[in-house]
Amino acid sequence: MKWRTAISTHKNGELYIRGESLTKLIDKHSFTEAIFLVLKGTLPSKSEKEMLDAILVAPIEHGVEAPSAFVARTVVSTGNPMNTALAAGLLATGDWHGGAIEQAARMLQSSKMSAQIVSETLTKRERLSGYGHKIYKEIDPRATAIFAKAKKLKFYGKYVSRALAIQKELEKQSGKKLALNIDGAIAAIISELGFDWRLGKAFFALGRLPGIIAHAHEEMVNEKPYRRFEEGDVEYIGKPVKNIRAKK
Repeated sequence: MKWRTAISTHKNGELYIRGESLTKLIDKHSFTEAIFLVLKGTLPSKSEKEMLDAILVAPIEHGVEAPSAFVARTVVSTGNPMNTALAAGLLATGDWHGGAIEQAARMLQSSKMSAQIVSETLTKRERLSGYGHKIYKEIDPRATAIFAKAKKLKFYGKYVSRALAIQKELEKQSGKKLALNIDGAIAAIISELGFDWRLGKAFFALGRLPGIIAHAHEEMVNEKPYRRFEEGDVEYIGKPVKNIRAKK
């Protein structure tokens, strides 16, 4: 069975990515430009590069409290190498941590009207991806910064407008004001840039990975093995323990 790909090929001892020589990319282009090329198929314009830079910077770090950070640190603390810790940190992302970009982009790229999207979500008692945050209750400053950059670079288009319309519709139908969060903002921008919604989780991983690396390295260098819950941090809710022996 043959593998078919339009991503890269070797010709005359050189690798070509989407038709561009790798050595030329090394010499002339940035990492962000190479990401755009390998995912989209073309090199970005100056404004596309700047916009992609912004949405990769936005999720780079969010504290040791984030699962992708503390899971990676825990894995490192038990004697595992960096690559294992990074894999663990990325595996700690999901629908409630980093994964909302994908579903938010899918929603924004659908043909459904804003009112219908909100109504169906509320009827099913589901969470609306890209809205609400544990820390940022009314305004997510990261989303605000992303949209300000989008306006400056002229990527403040139909998907951004749609994301904001859904936020207003959500408040109207539910009576609650939920912040359009970083996931919703990134979902709108990758849609403006023409990326498929199925790349949503990948964009979070691309942005967050350097932060995970920093946490794993800090744990390796500064901390002693190994991470474990303190007994006082665990609440037992099982059956009563029988025949407890008193300490002498």
